[in-house]
Amino acid sequence: MISPPLNPSNPLPGFVFAVSFGATEQPSCAIAAGGITETVAGFQEVTGLESSIEIHDYKEGGLNDHTRKFATNVNFGNITFKRGVALVPDLWTWFLAVRQGSFGARRTITITHLDAGGQAALIWYVSRALPAKYMGPAWNSSTSSTAIESLEVAHEGLTLIPAGAFGAGGVPPRT
Repeated sequence: MISPPLNPSNPLPGFVFAVSFGATEQPSCAIAAGGITETVAGFQEVTGLESSIEIHDYKEGGLNDHTRKFATNVNFGNITFKRGVALVPDLWTWFLAVRQGSFGARRTITITHLDAGGQAALIWYVSRALPAKYMGPAWNSSTSSTAIESLEVAHEGLTLIPAGAFGAGGVPPRT
């Protein structure tokens, strides 16, 4: 018998999240003392939260029954944010600033995964983000769907932080 008894973890819903883009490279967060702060824009989809470690094979001389494996560089995939076109072109403005040479326009991004009660459960902290690709809406007069724009961002770090470890004003560890 296991003591104390284990409680299974309920999976979090994938449709309840908040996104916050910092105005600068300094840490930003969608979490405030009273809960979730308002974000400039809601997103319908966020994809690409991924990180991989390159593995180097080392064939050691005289050791023929296996190959040693060593972790080397960490790579981060680009993250894509999709939303309905808004009247404020903030995603385009950020993309345009970098396109015109403002490489100091890096931002931090926090993606807060909420539980069923609307409380922060997990926080994905994205550091030193730059827009890599902007895709404007497609128009089709034969459908009644919402016009969607997307922004793909490249970044230099992805950290997953339990909500309890990231208080209001707290700074996540640099990765």
